[in-house]
Amino acid sequence: MGRSSRNNADDGDDAPISGTPLRFMDAVAKQAAEAKKKNTVSDVDLKQLEKRLNEEVDEDFFEDPRHFNTLPRVIDVLGVQLIDDATVQESSKNLPQNPAYKRMKQQHKVVEDAIEHMAVIHCADLNASVISVGRVARQFSDAVEKVRNLRKQVREIQDSLGPSSQQQQQQQAAAPSAAGAASMSLRELWLKKLECEATLSLLDKLDVIRAAPARFDDLMKKSRVGAAVLSVSQSLETMFRDDVAQVQALHKIMEQLMIRKQTAEEIVWDALMDVVFLRTGNGLTRKQSKKKKNKTMGDGESTSGVGAPSSGQSIGSESRRSGGTGSLVGTGKLPKKGPAGGSSRSSKFVIANGVMNPFITRTFRFATEEDEEMDLTSNDGDDDSVLSETSEASLFSIEGDVTAEVSASSAAAASDDGSVTSSRSKEVSAATTSNSKGQVRRLMIPIPMIEAELDLEQDERRNQEEIALAGMPTQSSRTKVVSTAHRFALPTYGDHVLALRILVECIARLKRMDDVERVLLDHVQHEIRMLVQREQARTFARMEKRATQSSIRFTGRTDHLKDFRRHLTGLLSAFGCVLQRLSHLGQIMRFRIGSDRELMQKMESPNSVMRSLISSAHELMQQEIKAFLEACLKVPDESHAMSGVGMTTTSAVTNSAGTTGALFSLGVIEENHNGDDQANKMATATRSNVVEMPTSRFISSVLFSKTKNTPQVRHALTFRRMVARWASETDYMKYELAKFTGEDTSTASFNVKGSESATMYLDTVIQKDLLPAMQEAAVNGTVLGLERRDGFDPVLDRAVYNGTQSNEPQDVDMCIACQSVHSSTGPLFMALHRLPRGGEMYMPVVAVLEHVMLTFISRIKQQMTRLCDNKTAFKLLEDDGGKQSTLSLYMERRKPFTKLVHAYADGDMLEAAATANANSKQPLLAPPAGDTPRQTEQKGESFTEEVADGVEGEEMIMELELKTLGPLFEFSKDRKVNEIKVCTDEELMKALTLSHSLLKVSSLLETRLKVRNSSGFNKPLTSTRPLRESIKTVTQFGLKMAKFCRLDMLFQNVVRLAKVCKSSTLVARDAVRIPSSVNDLGEYLTGASDNLREAAGNAVTAYTLSSLEQYIPFCLMQTVRVVAEGKGIIHKAPLTMNGIEALDRSGSVLYRDLKGATAFDNSFWDVELAALSFERSASFMAMMELEMEELVAYYNANQTDFPESDFMLMFGMTGPRRQGDVGRFHMINRRDKKHSKKKS
Repeated sequence: MGRSSRNNADDGDDAPISGTPLRFMDAVAKQAAEAKKKNTVSDVDLKQLEKRLNEEVDEDFFEDPRHFNTLPRVIDVLGVQLIDDATVQESSKNLPQNPAYKRMKQQHKVVEDAIEHMAVIHCADLNASVISVGRVARQFSDAVEKVRNLRKQVREIQDSLGPSSQQQQQQQAAAPSAAGAASMSLRELWLKKLECEATLSLLDKLDVIRAAPARFDDLMKKSRVGAAVLSVSQSLETMFRDDVAQVQALHKIMEQLMIRKQTAEEIVWDALMDVVFLRTGNGLTRKQSKKKKNKTMGDGESTSGVGAPSSGQSIGSESRRSGGTGSLVGTGKLPKKGPAGGSSRSSKFVIANGVMNPFITRTFRFATEEDEEMDLTSNDGDDDSVLSETSEASLFSIEGDVTAEVSASSAAAASDDGSVTSSRSKEVSAATTSNSKGQVRRLMIPIPMIEAELDLEQDERRNQEEIALAGMPTQSSRTKVVSTAHRFALPTYGDHVLALRILVECIARLKRMDDVERVLLDHVQHEIRMLVQREQARTFARMEKRATQSSIRFTGRTDHLKDFRRHLTGLLSAFGCVLQRLSHLGQIMRFRIGSDRELMQKMESPNSVMRSLISSAHELMQQEIKAFLEACLKVPDESHAMSGVGMTTTSAVTNSAGTTGALFSLGVIEENHNGDDQANKMATATRSNVVEMPTSRFISSVLFSKTKNTPQVRHALTFRRMVARWASETDYMKYELAKFTGEDTSTASFNVKGSESATMYLDTVIQKDLLPAMQEAAVNGTVLGLERRDGFDPVLDRAVYNGTQSNEPQDVDMCIACQSVHSSTGPLFMALHRLPRGGEMYMPVVAVLEHVMLTFISRIKQQMTRLCDNKTAFKLLEDDGGKQSTLSLYMERRKPFTKLVHAYADGDMLEAAATANANSKQPLLAPPAGDTPRQTEQKGESFTEEVADGVEGEEMIMELELKTLGPLFEFSKDRKVNEIKVCTDEELMKALTLSHSLLKVSSLLETRLKVRNSSGFNKPLTSTRPLRESIKTVTQFGLKMAKFCRLDMLFQNVVRLAKVCKSSTLVARDAVRIPSSVNDLGEYLTGASDNLREAAGNAVTAYTLSSLEQYIPFCLMQTVRVVAEGKGIIHKAPLTMNGIEALDRSGSVLYRDLKGATAFDNSFWDVELAALSFERSASFMAMMELEMEELVAYYNANQTDFPESDFMLMFGMTGPRRQGDVGRFHMINRRDKKHSKKKS
């Protein structure tokens, strides 16, 4: 019974304040009177409510709802409405005047008032939060258990004090001395029991206070800060109670407890610094040997991904109680919920327990103190976070397949206060996005997780167990010296959210919540500088390691800004993680203050706690970033502005012309006088002093010195996108914190403007110093290349060991004019990807590029006119109105043209139709009938025709082309052939070079305007439609020149083969001799193939020589027709068998020469089509040597091989072995017609 009473006394908070029973009873009565007085008002209200409910509400409304009958009530209301027939139509309007309805409304209002009174006044504490409900539930359970124990004790006392009268007499007779004790009243015994309970309770409290210092030291040795703080805080609360404070012997213990409290505060502050400034709480990573690290990189476990828990890791009790789904590291995918589940986009950002960290990835992290012991090999091969191109893989890239979705808070703040400029707000909106399936990005802690109840001791113990299981030390290497005998190690944590919740609860227990912001403000500048120093040490170690591994004969192209980008990315990653942890700390503190009424009254503005600290930290980080940028840029004067742009247009154009330097250096020695001079001037950097270097000196002495680079303004474009992405993420995190905690975003403290931000600094440098110089260099470089005399001439490689006879694909350079356009506009195209879309800097760059392209197009037209003027091929490609002719459309339907387009797709010059299906149709879809005609349709292009498929398709296209080209193949008419104007060899080479250069430069420029999104598809940049149209115009000019070269090559063959019908070899009687024009054509094809491939590459040359396997046999057949008609050399001498044999051998020679001229890789030579065409021409020639009977037999067996006009011509021809007889042909035709009629 005593033990039970003692336990009950410990559970209650109203223990007796003295050892005297009378005093205790007086105190109890006094407390009861005060409680009764406080509850008088509430009791009166309850009685009044009960009276109103009994009097004003009908009794049947209090019955069981299952037995309540609603029909009488409805009948009462409708019965009154139906009394007067005139009011039936207006029943709905007169319903409020219905007495039965009014009475029910009054009763309804009484019941609602009673419910609202109970919910607002008597249940207000239960509406605060989930934690309040849990606390009330526990208090109720304790009260029930306490009442149950008290009733049990009362029953025991009644049993012991309530025996029968007969038993009392026997006891009095047996023990007279016990009569006095038995006659004690129940009140005296009850007071005696309470006195014993008070004494035992006091002893227990004294034991707890006495053991508190030793227990604190023991817990601190185990780095259990939360349990130690809980022990100290409970001991101090007990110490200052009225019953314990009167004990004089506890003063020394109180001094020890105050010392422990101070120690606990110092350790908590240091632990909080470690968590906030990234010394702990960076996730669970198993320590592995160096050999095992490289093997496990692809196993889904992060070996260098410090900064987030590993997959499947628990972060404490809140993840279990809030229904957490564990942590997802490096996948970027949240669990699917129904049909609108997680995003399909595979992101590299870390997502742990629903909180996304956009500042770290699985392959990149910030520098930690353990970097000196870790292997940096895994990070050396990781270029994921330092890409400078348009890939979305960059850690701070703003390119991606995301939907701009500005949050309400950020949009309101940006529009109302004007703190965010137009370009800045667009970057903030780029960060406030959602995934493709509607999954909202969340950088703050989810509400269910932060509302989950925290068990300080259990969660801290579970954290240490998980760290131990991961093979990590549970104590930090940093210690806190309390005295000579005590040295406590700081704790380590796996998850920073759990660590912050534990430390905030410790601070709340120590009553120091109002000092958190002040303490962190005193150390934030020093801590941020330490982050910079850690990154400097890490960068220096990485560069030293790579320098020892590199070979002296390494001649590959290196990216000199890679180390700069890696260093800046590390800084931004560390700064972003610190800001996120500060925001999480502010969110946890604001929630903790909001759940405590005492703290709510104590704090002035609980919803804006930590705002000034976050703003100060952000301002210091901006200063460090600006210091890095200023050291890398060092904005030059106007006289040195052009040198800072890094575009030496004259040298670039000169080198592209074919000049070579350092002939005997073999590419091993590269002169760099600037780097040598700079290295001699810089102080030697070592591992001992590199950490203490200021940012500017580190950049100059380490980065610039080791990379042989110099400060230039153009570096601003390299860093701008990274800094802008970081700034947009931090701005979004600021607005999200305000949204989660209910902070007023219209206050001055929230919208405070500090000094110039890093993004604004870069924009100023780019707009004032860089863009003007880049624009001037682009215009001047393009004009300089266009004004050169050899601007459009072929760039031939005249090296000593040049293998011009090789059949391998050659990567032929563009002409100097196209090279100047490509190289001069390269920085501007790069700037388009790094500048904010549609901003003040973006559109002028687009306008300058469009101006450059228009200038380039005007010079292209002049060069085309200079090369193609008065040429027959050029006249046939255009009609009288200057539009595309029908012949040009027919040429586009050929398969070689499709292969040519594929060869220059995406800048690929060497793979000509390697991946294209040679036998597949490529239909062009027709637009809807009611749609607006496209620009290409207005030019005369057809979208309803198909590309030629196979031999039959090519034969059909040839028939369509001959509708225009037919008159030029009439060899019997000298005037037609003599009117053909063809290019010289030099002009044809220049025309083909121009076609190749235009197609290549347009493909490269179009690729520069595309951005690869997360789905793997390229999409063009915004607001660049006029520029894309100009590039398409260049492409059209390139294709037009390719078609011109093909037609001109065809006419070169026609002009030479037209002389065969006049050759004396056809009437030679002594020997078989091949016509000289045939030999001349074979030599021309062989030489032209080598020269054109050297000047323009394989793709355009293959297209130029395409379709000759059809037209050369056709020209031979035209020669046979001229001979059969008796024209040409035949009208002077008869045809001989040697002449027929000469024609047959001419076909074989031309087949061999043409096949040799096109025998290079990726040629468009069609073997099947060539075999069919040359066999047909050979059969046509063979008919000239047949006798009449043999000709009749051949005609009967092969009537469909040639048209009737050709057979009639052969029957009328007088050859070496027959006399012409056209009547025989007509007789055969009439006989065949009669047979066909009889059969029908």
